[in-house]
Amino acid sequence: MQRTPIHKFISDQLSRWPLACKNFRALKDVRLRTMTVGGLEVTLQHNPARMISSAARTDAASLAERPCFLCRQNRPAEQVMLPFEGRKGKQYDILVNPYPIFPDHLVIANASHSKQSVWKRFVDMLDLSRAYRQFIFFYNGPNCGASAPDHHHFQAAGRGQMPLENDICRLIAEEDENTLQLLESQQDASLYKYGKFVNGIFLLRARSSKSAAKLFYRLIDCAPTVEGDSEPRFNLFSWYENDEYRAVVVFRTSHRSSHYFSDGPDHLTMSPGCVDMMGLLIVPVPSEFESVTEGQIADMLSQVCIDKETEETIIRRLTRRQPMLEVGILSAKEIEFEIISDGAGVRRACLTEGKISYDGTLYDELYFDSMTPSTMFAQPSFVLHGVKIGIGFHWEQSENQSFAGALKIVVGKGCLHAVNIVGIEDYLVSVISSEMKASSELDFLKAHAVISRSWVMKMMAARRIPAKNLVPEGVCSLASLVTRLDMDLNGGPDGKDAAEHIKWYGRDEHRLFDVCADDHCQRYQGLTRAVGENVRKAVDATWGKVLTCEGELVDARFSKSCGGVMERYSTCWEDRDFPYLQCLPDTPGHAPGLEPFCARADEAVMNQVLNGYDAATADHYRWEQRYEREEASRLLESRSGFGLGTIREIKALERGGSGRIRRLYIRGDKGSKVIGKELEIRKLLSTSHLKSSAFDASWEGDTLVLKGRGWGHGVGLCQIGAAVMASEGYSYDSILLHYYPGSEITEMPR
Repeated sequence: MQRTPIHKFISDQLSRWPLACKNFRALKDVRLRTMTVGGLEVTLQHNPARMISSAARTDAASLAERPCFLCRQNRPAEQVMLPFEGRKGKQYDILVNPYPIFPDHLVIANASHSKQSVWKRFVDMLDLSRAYRQFIFFYNGPNCGASAPDHHHFQAAGRGQMPLENDICRLIAEEDENTLQLLESQQDASLYKYGKFVNGIFLLRARSSKSAAKLFYRLIDCAPTVEGDSEPRFNLFSWYENDEYRAVVVFRTSHRSSHYFSDGPDHLTMSPGCVDMMGLLIVPVPSEFESVTEGQIADMLSQVCIDKETEETIIRRLTRRQPMLEVGILSAKEIEFEIISDGAGVRRACLTEGKISYDGTLYDELYFDSMTPSTMFAQPSFVLHGVKIGIGFHWEQSENQSFAGALKIVVGKGCLHAVNIVGIEDYLVSVISSEMKASSELDFLKAHAVISRSWVMKMMAARRIPAKNLVPEGVCSLASLVTRLDMDLNGGPDGKDAAEHIKWYGRDEHRLFDVCADDHCQRYQGLTRAVGENVRKAVDATWGKVLTCEGELVDARFSKSCGGVMERYSTCWEDRDFPYLQCLPDTPGHAPGLEPFCARADEAVMNQVLNGYDAATADHYRWEQRYEREEASRLLESRSGFGLGTIREIKALERGGSGRIRRLYIRGDKGSKVIGKELEIRKLLSTSHLKSSAFDASWEGDTLVLKGRGWGHGVGLCQIGAAVMASEGYSYDSILLHYYPGSEITEMPR
């Protein structure tokens, strides 16, 4: 091998450090064996000198008590370093490893004391590989063989000394597509599964470090993380060859196998780290070196590496796709936003002469693409300022929100619209976190992931159907046509002499995007509240699963609390019904006379379900609203403009099965009106929204008393009831079939 400045550095270090020199000389006495494990010819190495030295270092004190031997102030006086500058000012010290496995064994220690973590350091590892092309660099995860998990470091050794590296280079040269299975490509980077030795070995090849890093972190994101760990368990290797970066990831489950802890004949004093996972297995005990078999080695490695099922899960997560959704976030004359990747700060787009004024130029549309495609879950790519949430509700407020995916700004209806183009699964992570707390029961979150996915897929499909303007939206049957035409007819005190105001809220205004971000569709607040592993677990576990009925996507409506009985679709929207949206008691088996699930919610369940702004609404199951006569009359006039004068009478003419009023008669001293449907009644009798239209109206003197049940329209899933079911041990599929009887869980149509 051609000698380089780093080899001179090693020689100079050994000439002045007797301990290191002695240990390097001892490498001449190592013993080697070869065997075949999982189709790879591996090498066993026995070096008694390394065993004694390593024991002396690690047994003297516990990790928490011993001085960190990689910190500059604790290094031996004889140890010198070669500096290396990483990205964004990170500093590393290249050191000779005084307890070597290889004749050119190095340690690359972070200049400051920080925990072992590959996050934001993978590109530094790649830069090292390119700077020192005769070396292979490797990283032991903090629970996968790192001798100093409290101080970040890489290691390095000369190329060509590890069997797995040599085999991979041979397979690349031979273009073996069977052993190296291409899984994914992104820009100039490609990812392969290596099909020999152990499960969970992946090869990354890339022309640029940027593409390599993006694909690497996507792979890591798809691997499981043990609770309490800061990253998945893996060993990592990188080198530079033929103008490309190459990296190998070996996913692990543990540092040591059961053999290490056994007192029986199967005992092995082996703790596999990076070098072992590259096919050079260190056997410190002479008798074990002589007697260990291929079967024992294979069993040991299978215990510390992931199993086939976990490997397939990683591959499935990595290669699966998600449909893209357009979500309308914000409408305003001026929109303030930030693109996170460029660090340019706040930007502004303004409506000018029917176009978008941005950076001194007029545009018809602005589009800012996302940084990286997401296969697990995306990271924030932009921030929108002053986003209103809870529009029209008592908790309406503005806040800055972060979003994954792309940002599109378009012109429509006299203002600018900020539209987030995001994968459906990334969207669901936010929806679930926005609708309720991420600390909710996992099966409740799974159920919500399925219904939210089902609903939004149905909305996407509806928008992509060409509009038919021959009849008004919602007129789909003779009954709905009669309702529509009847709106302007008059009736008597029983409703026959009153003009009717019947209105429901569909999605006819969403022409520039699929869904909006507020309660009108589903609460979507980007990644602002997307916290908690349970949410990601729920979306991941149900990825692509939807509810269908007779082969069609279910219109999976949901509300906070049904109040004890689920409502029909036609009570709240157009005059049609679905077999899976039935009027049934929210009780076990829908049996009458039992206490409803949503009535059983205790404080613990409510604290799981409700976000901060919802928590103020504690009386979800039974509630009461009082108005003085004049107050109620002024409220109705301000909300409707009907001119009915002082209210004299208010009564329900038609109710749905849950008791929600579908048509409400109101008589004043200047006229009368029949109003509907469910949401319109709630809007006209409140400064924001009445909790539901399932109320009984009565008068106590001049005080109007509304005694109500439930929170929301009550159609489909009752969120509080579903949370109670999950807390009582019901599975997510049982919850779904309870609220959508006759439906089934299927894979999302592609």
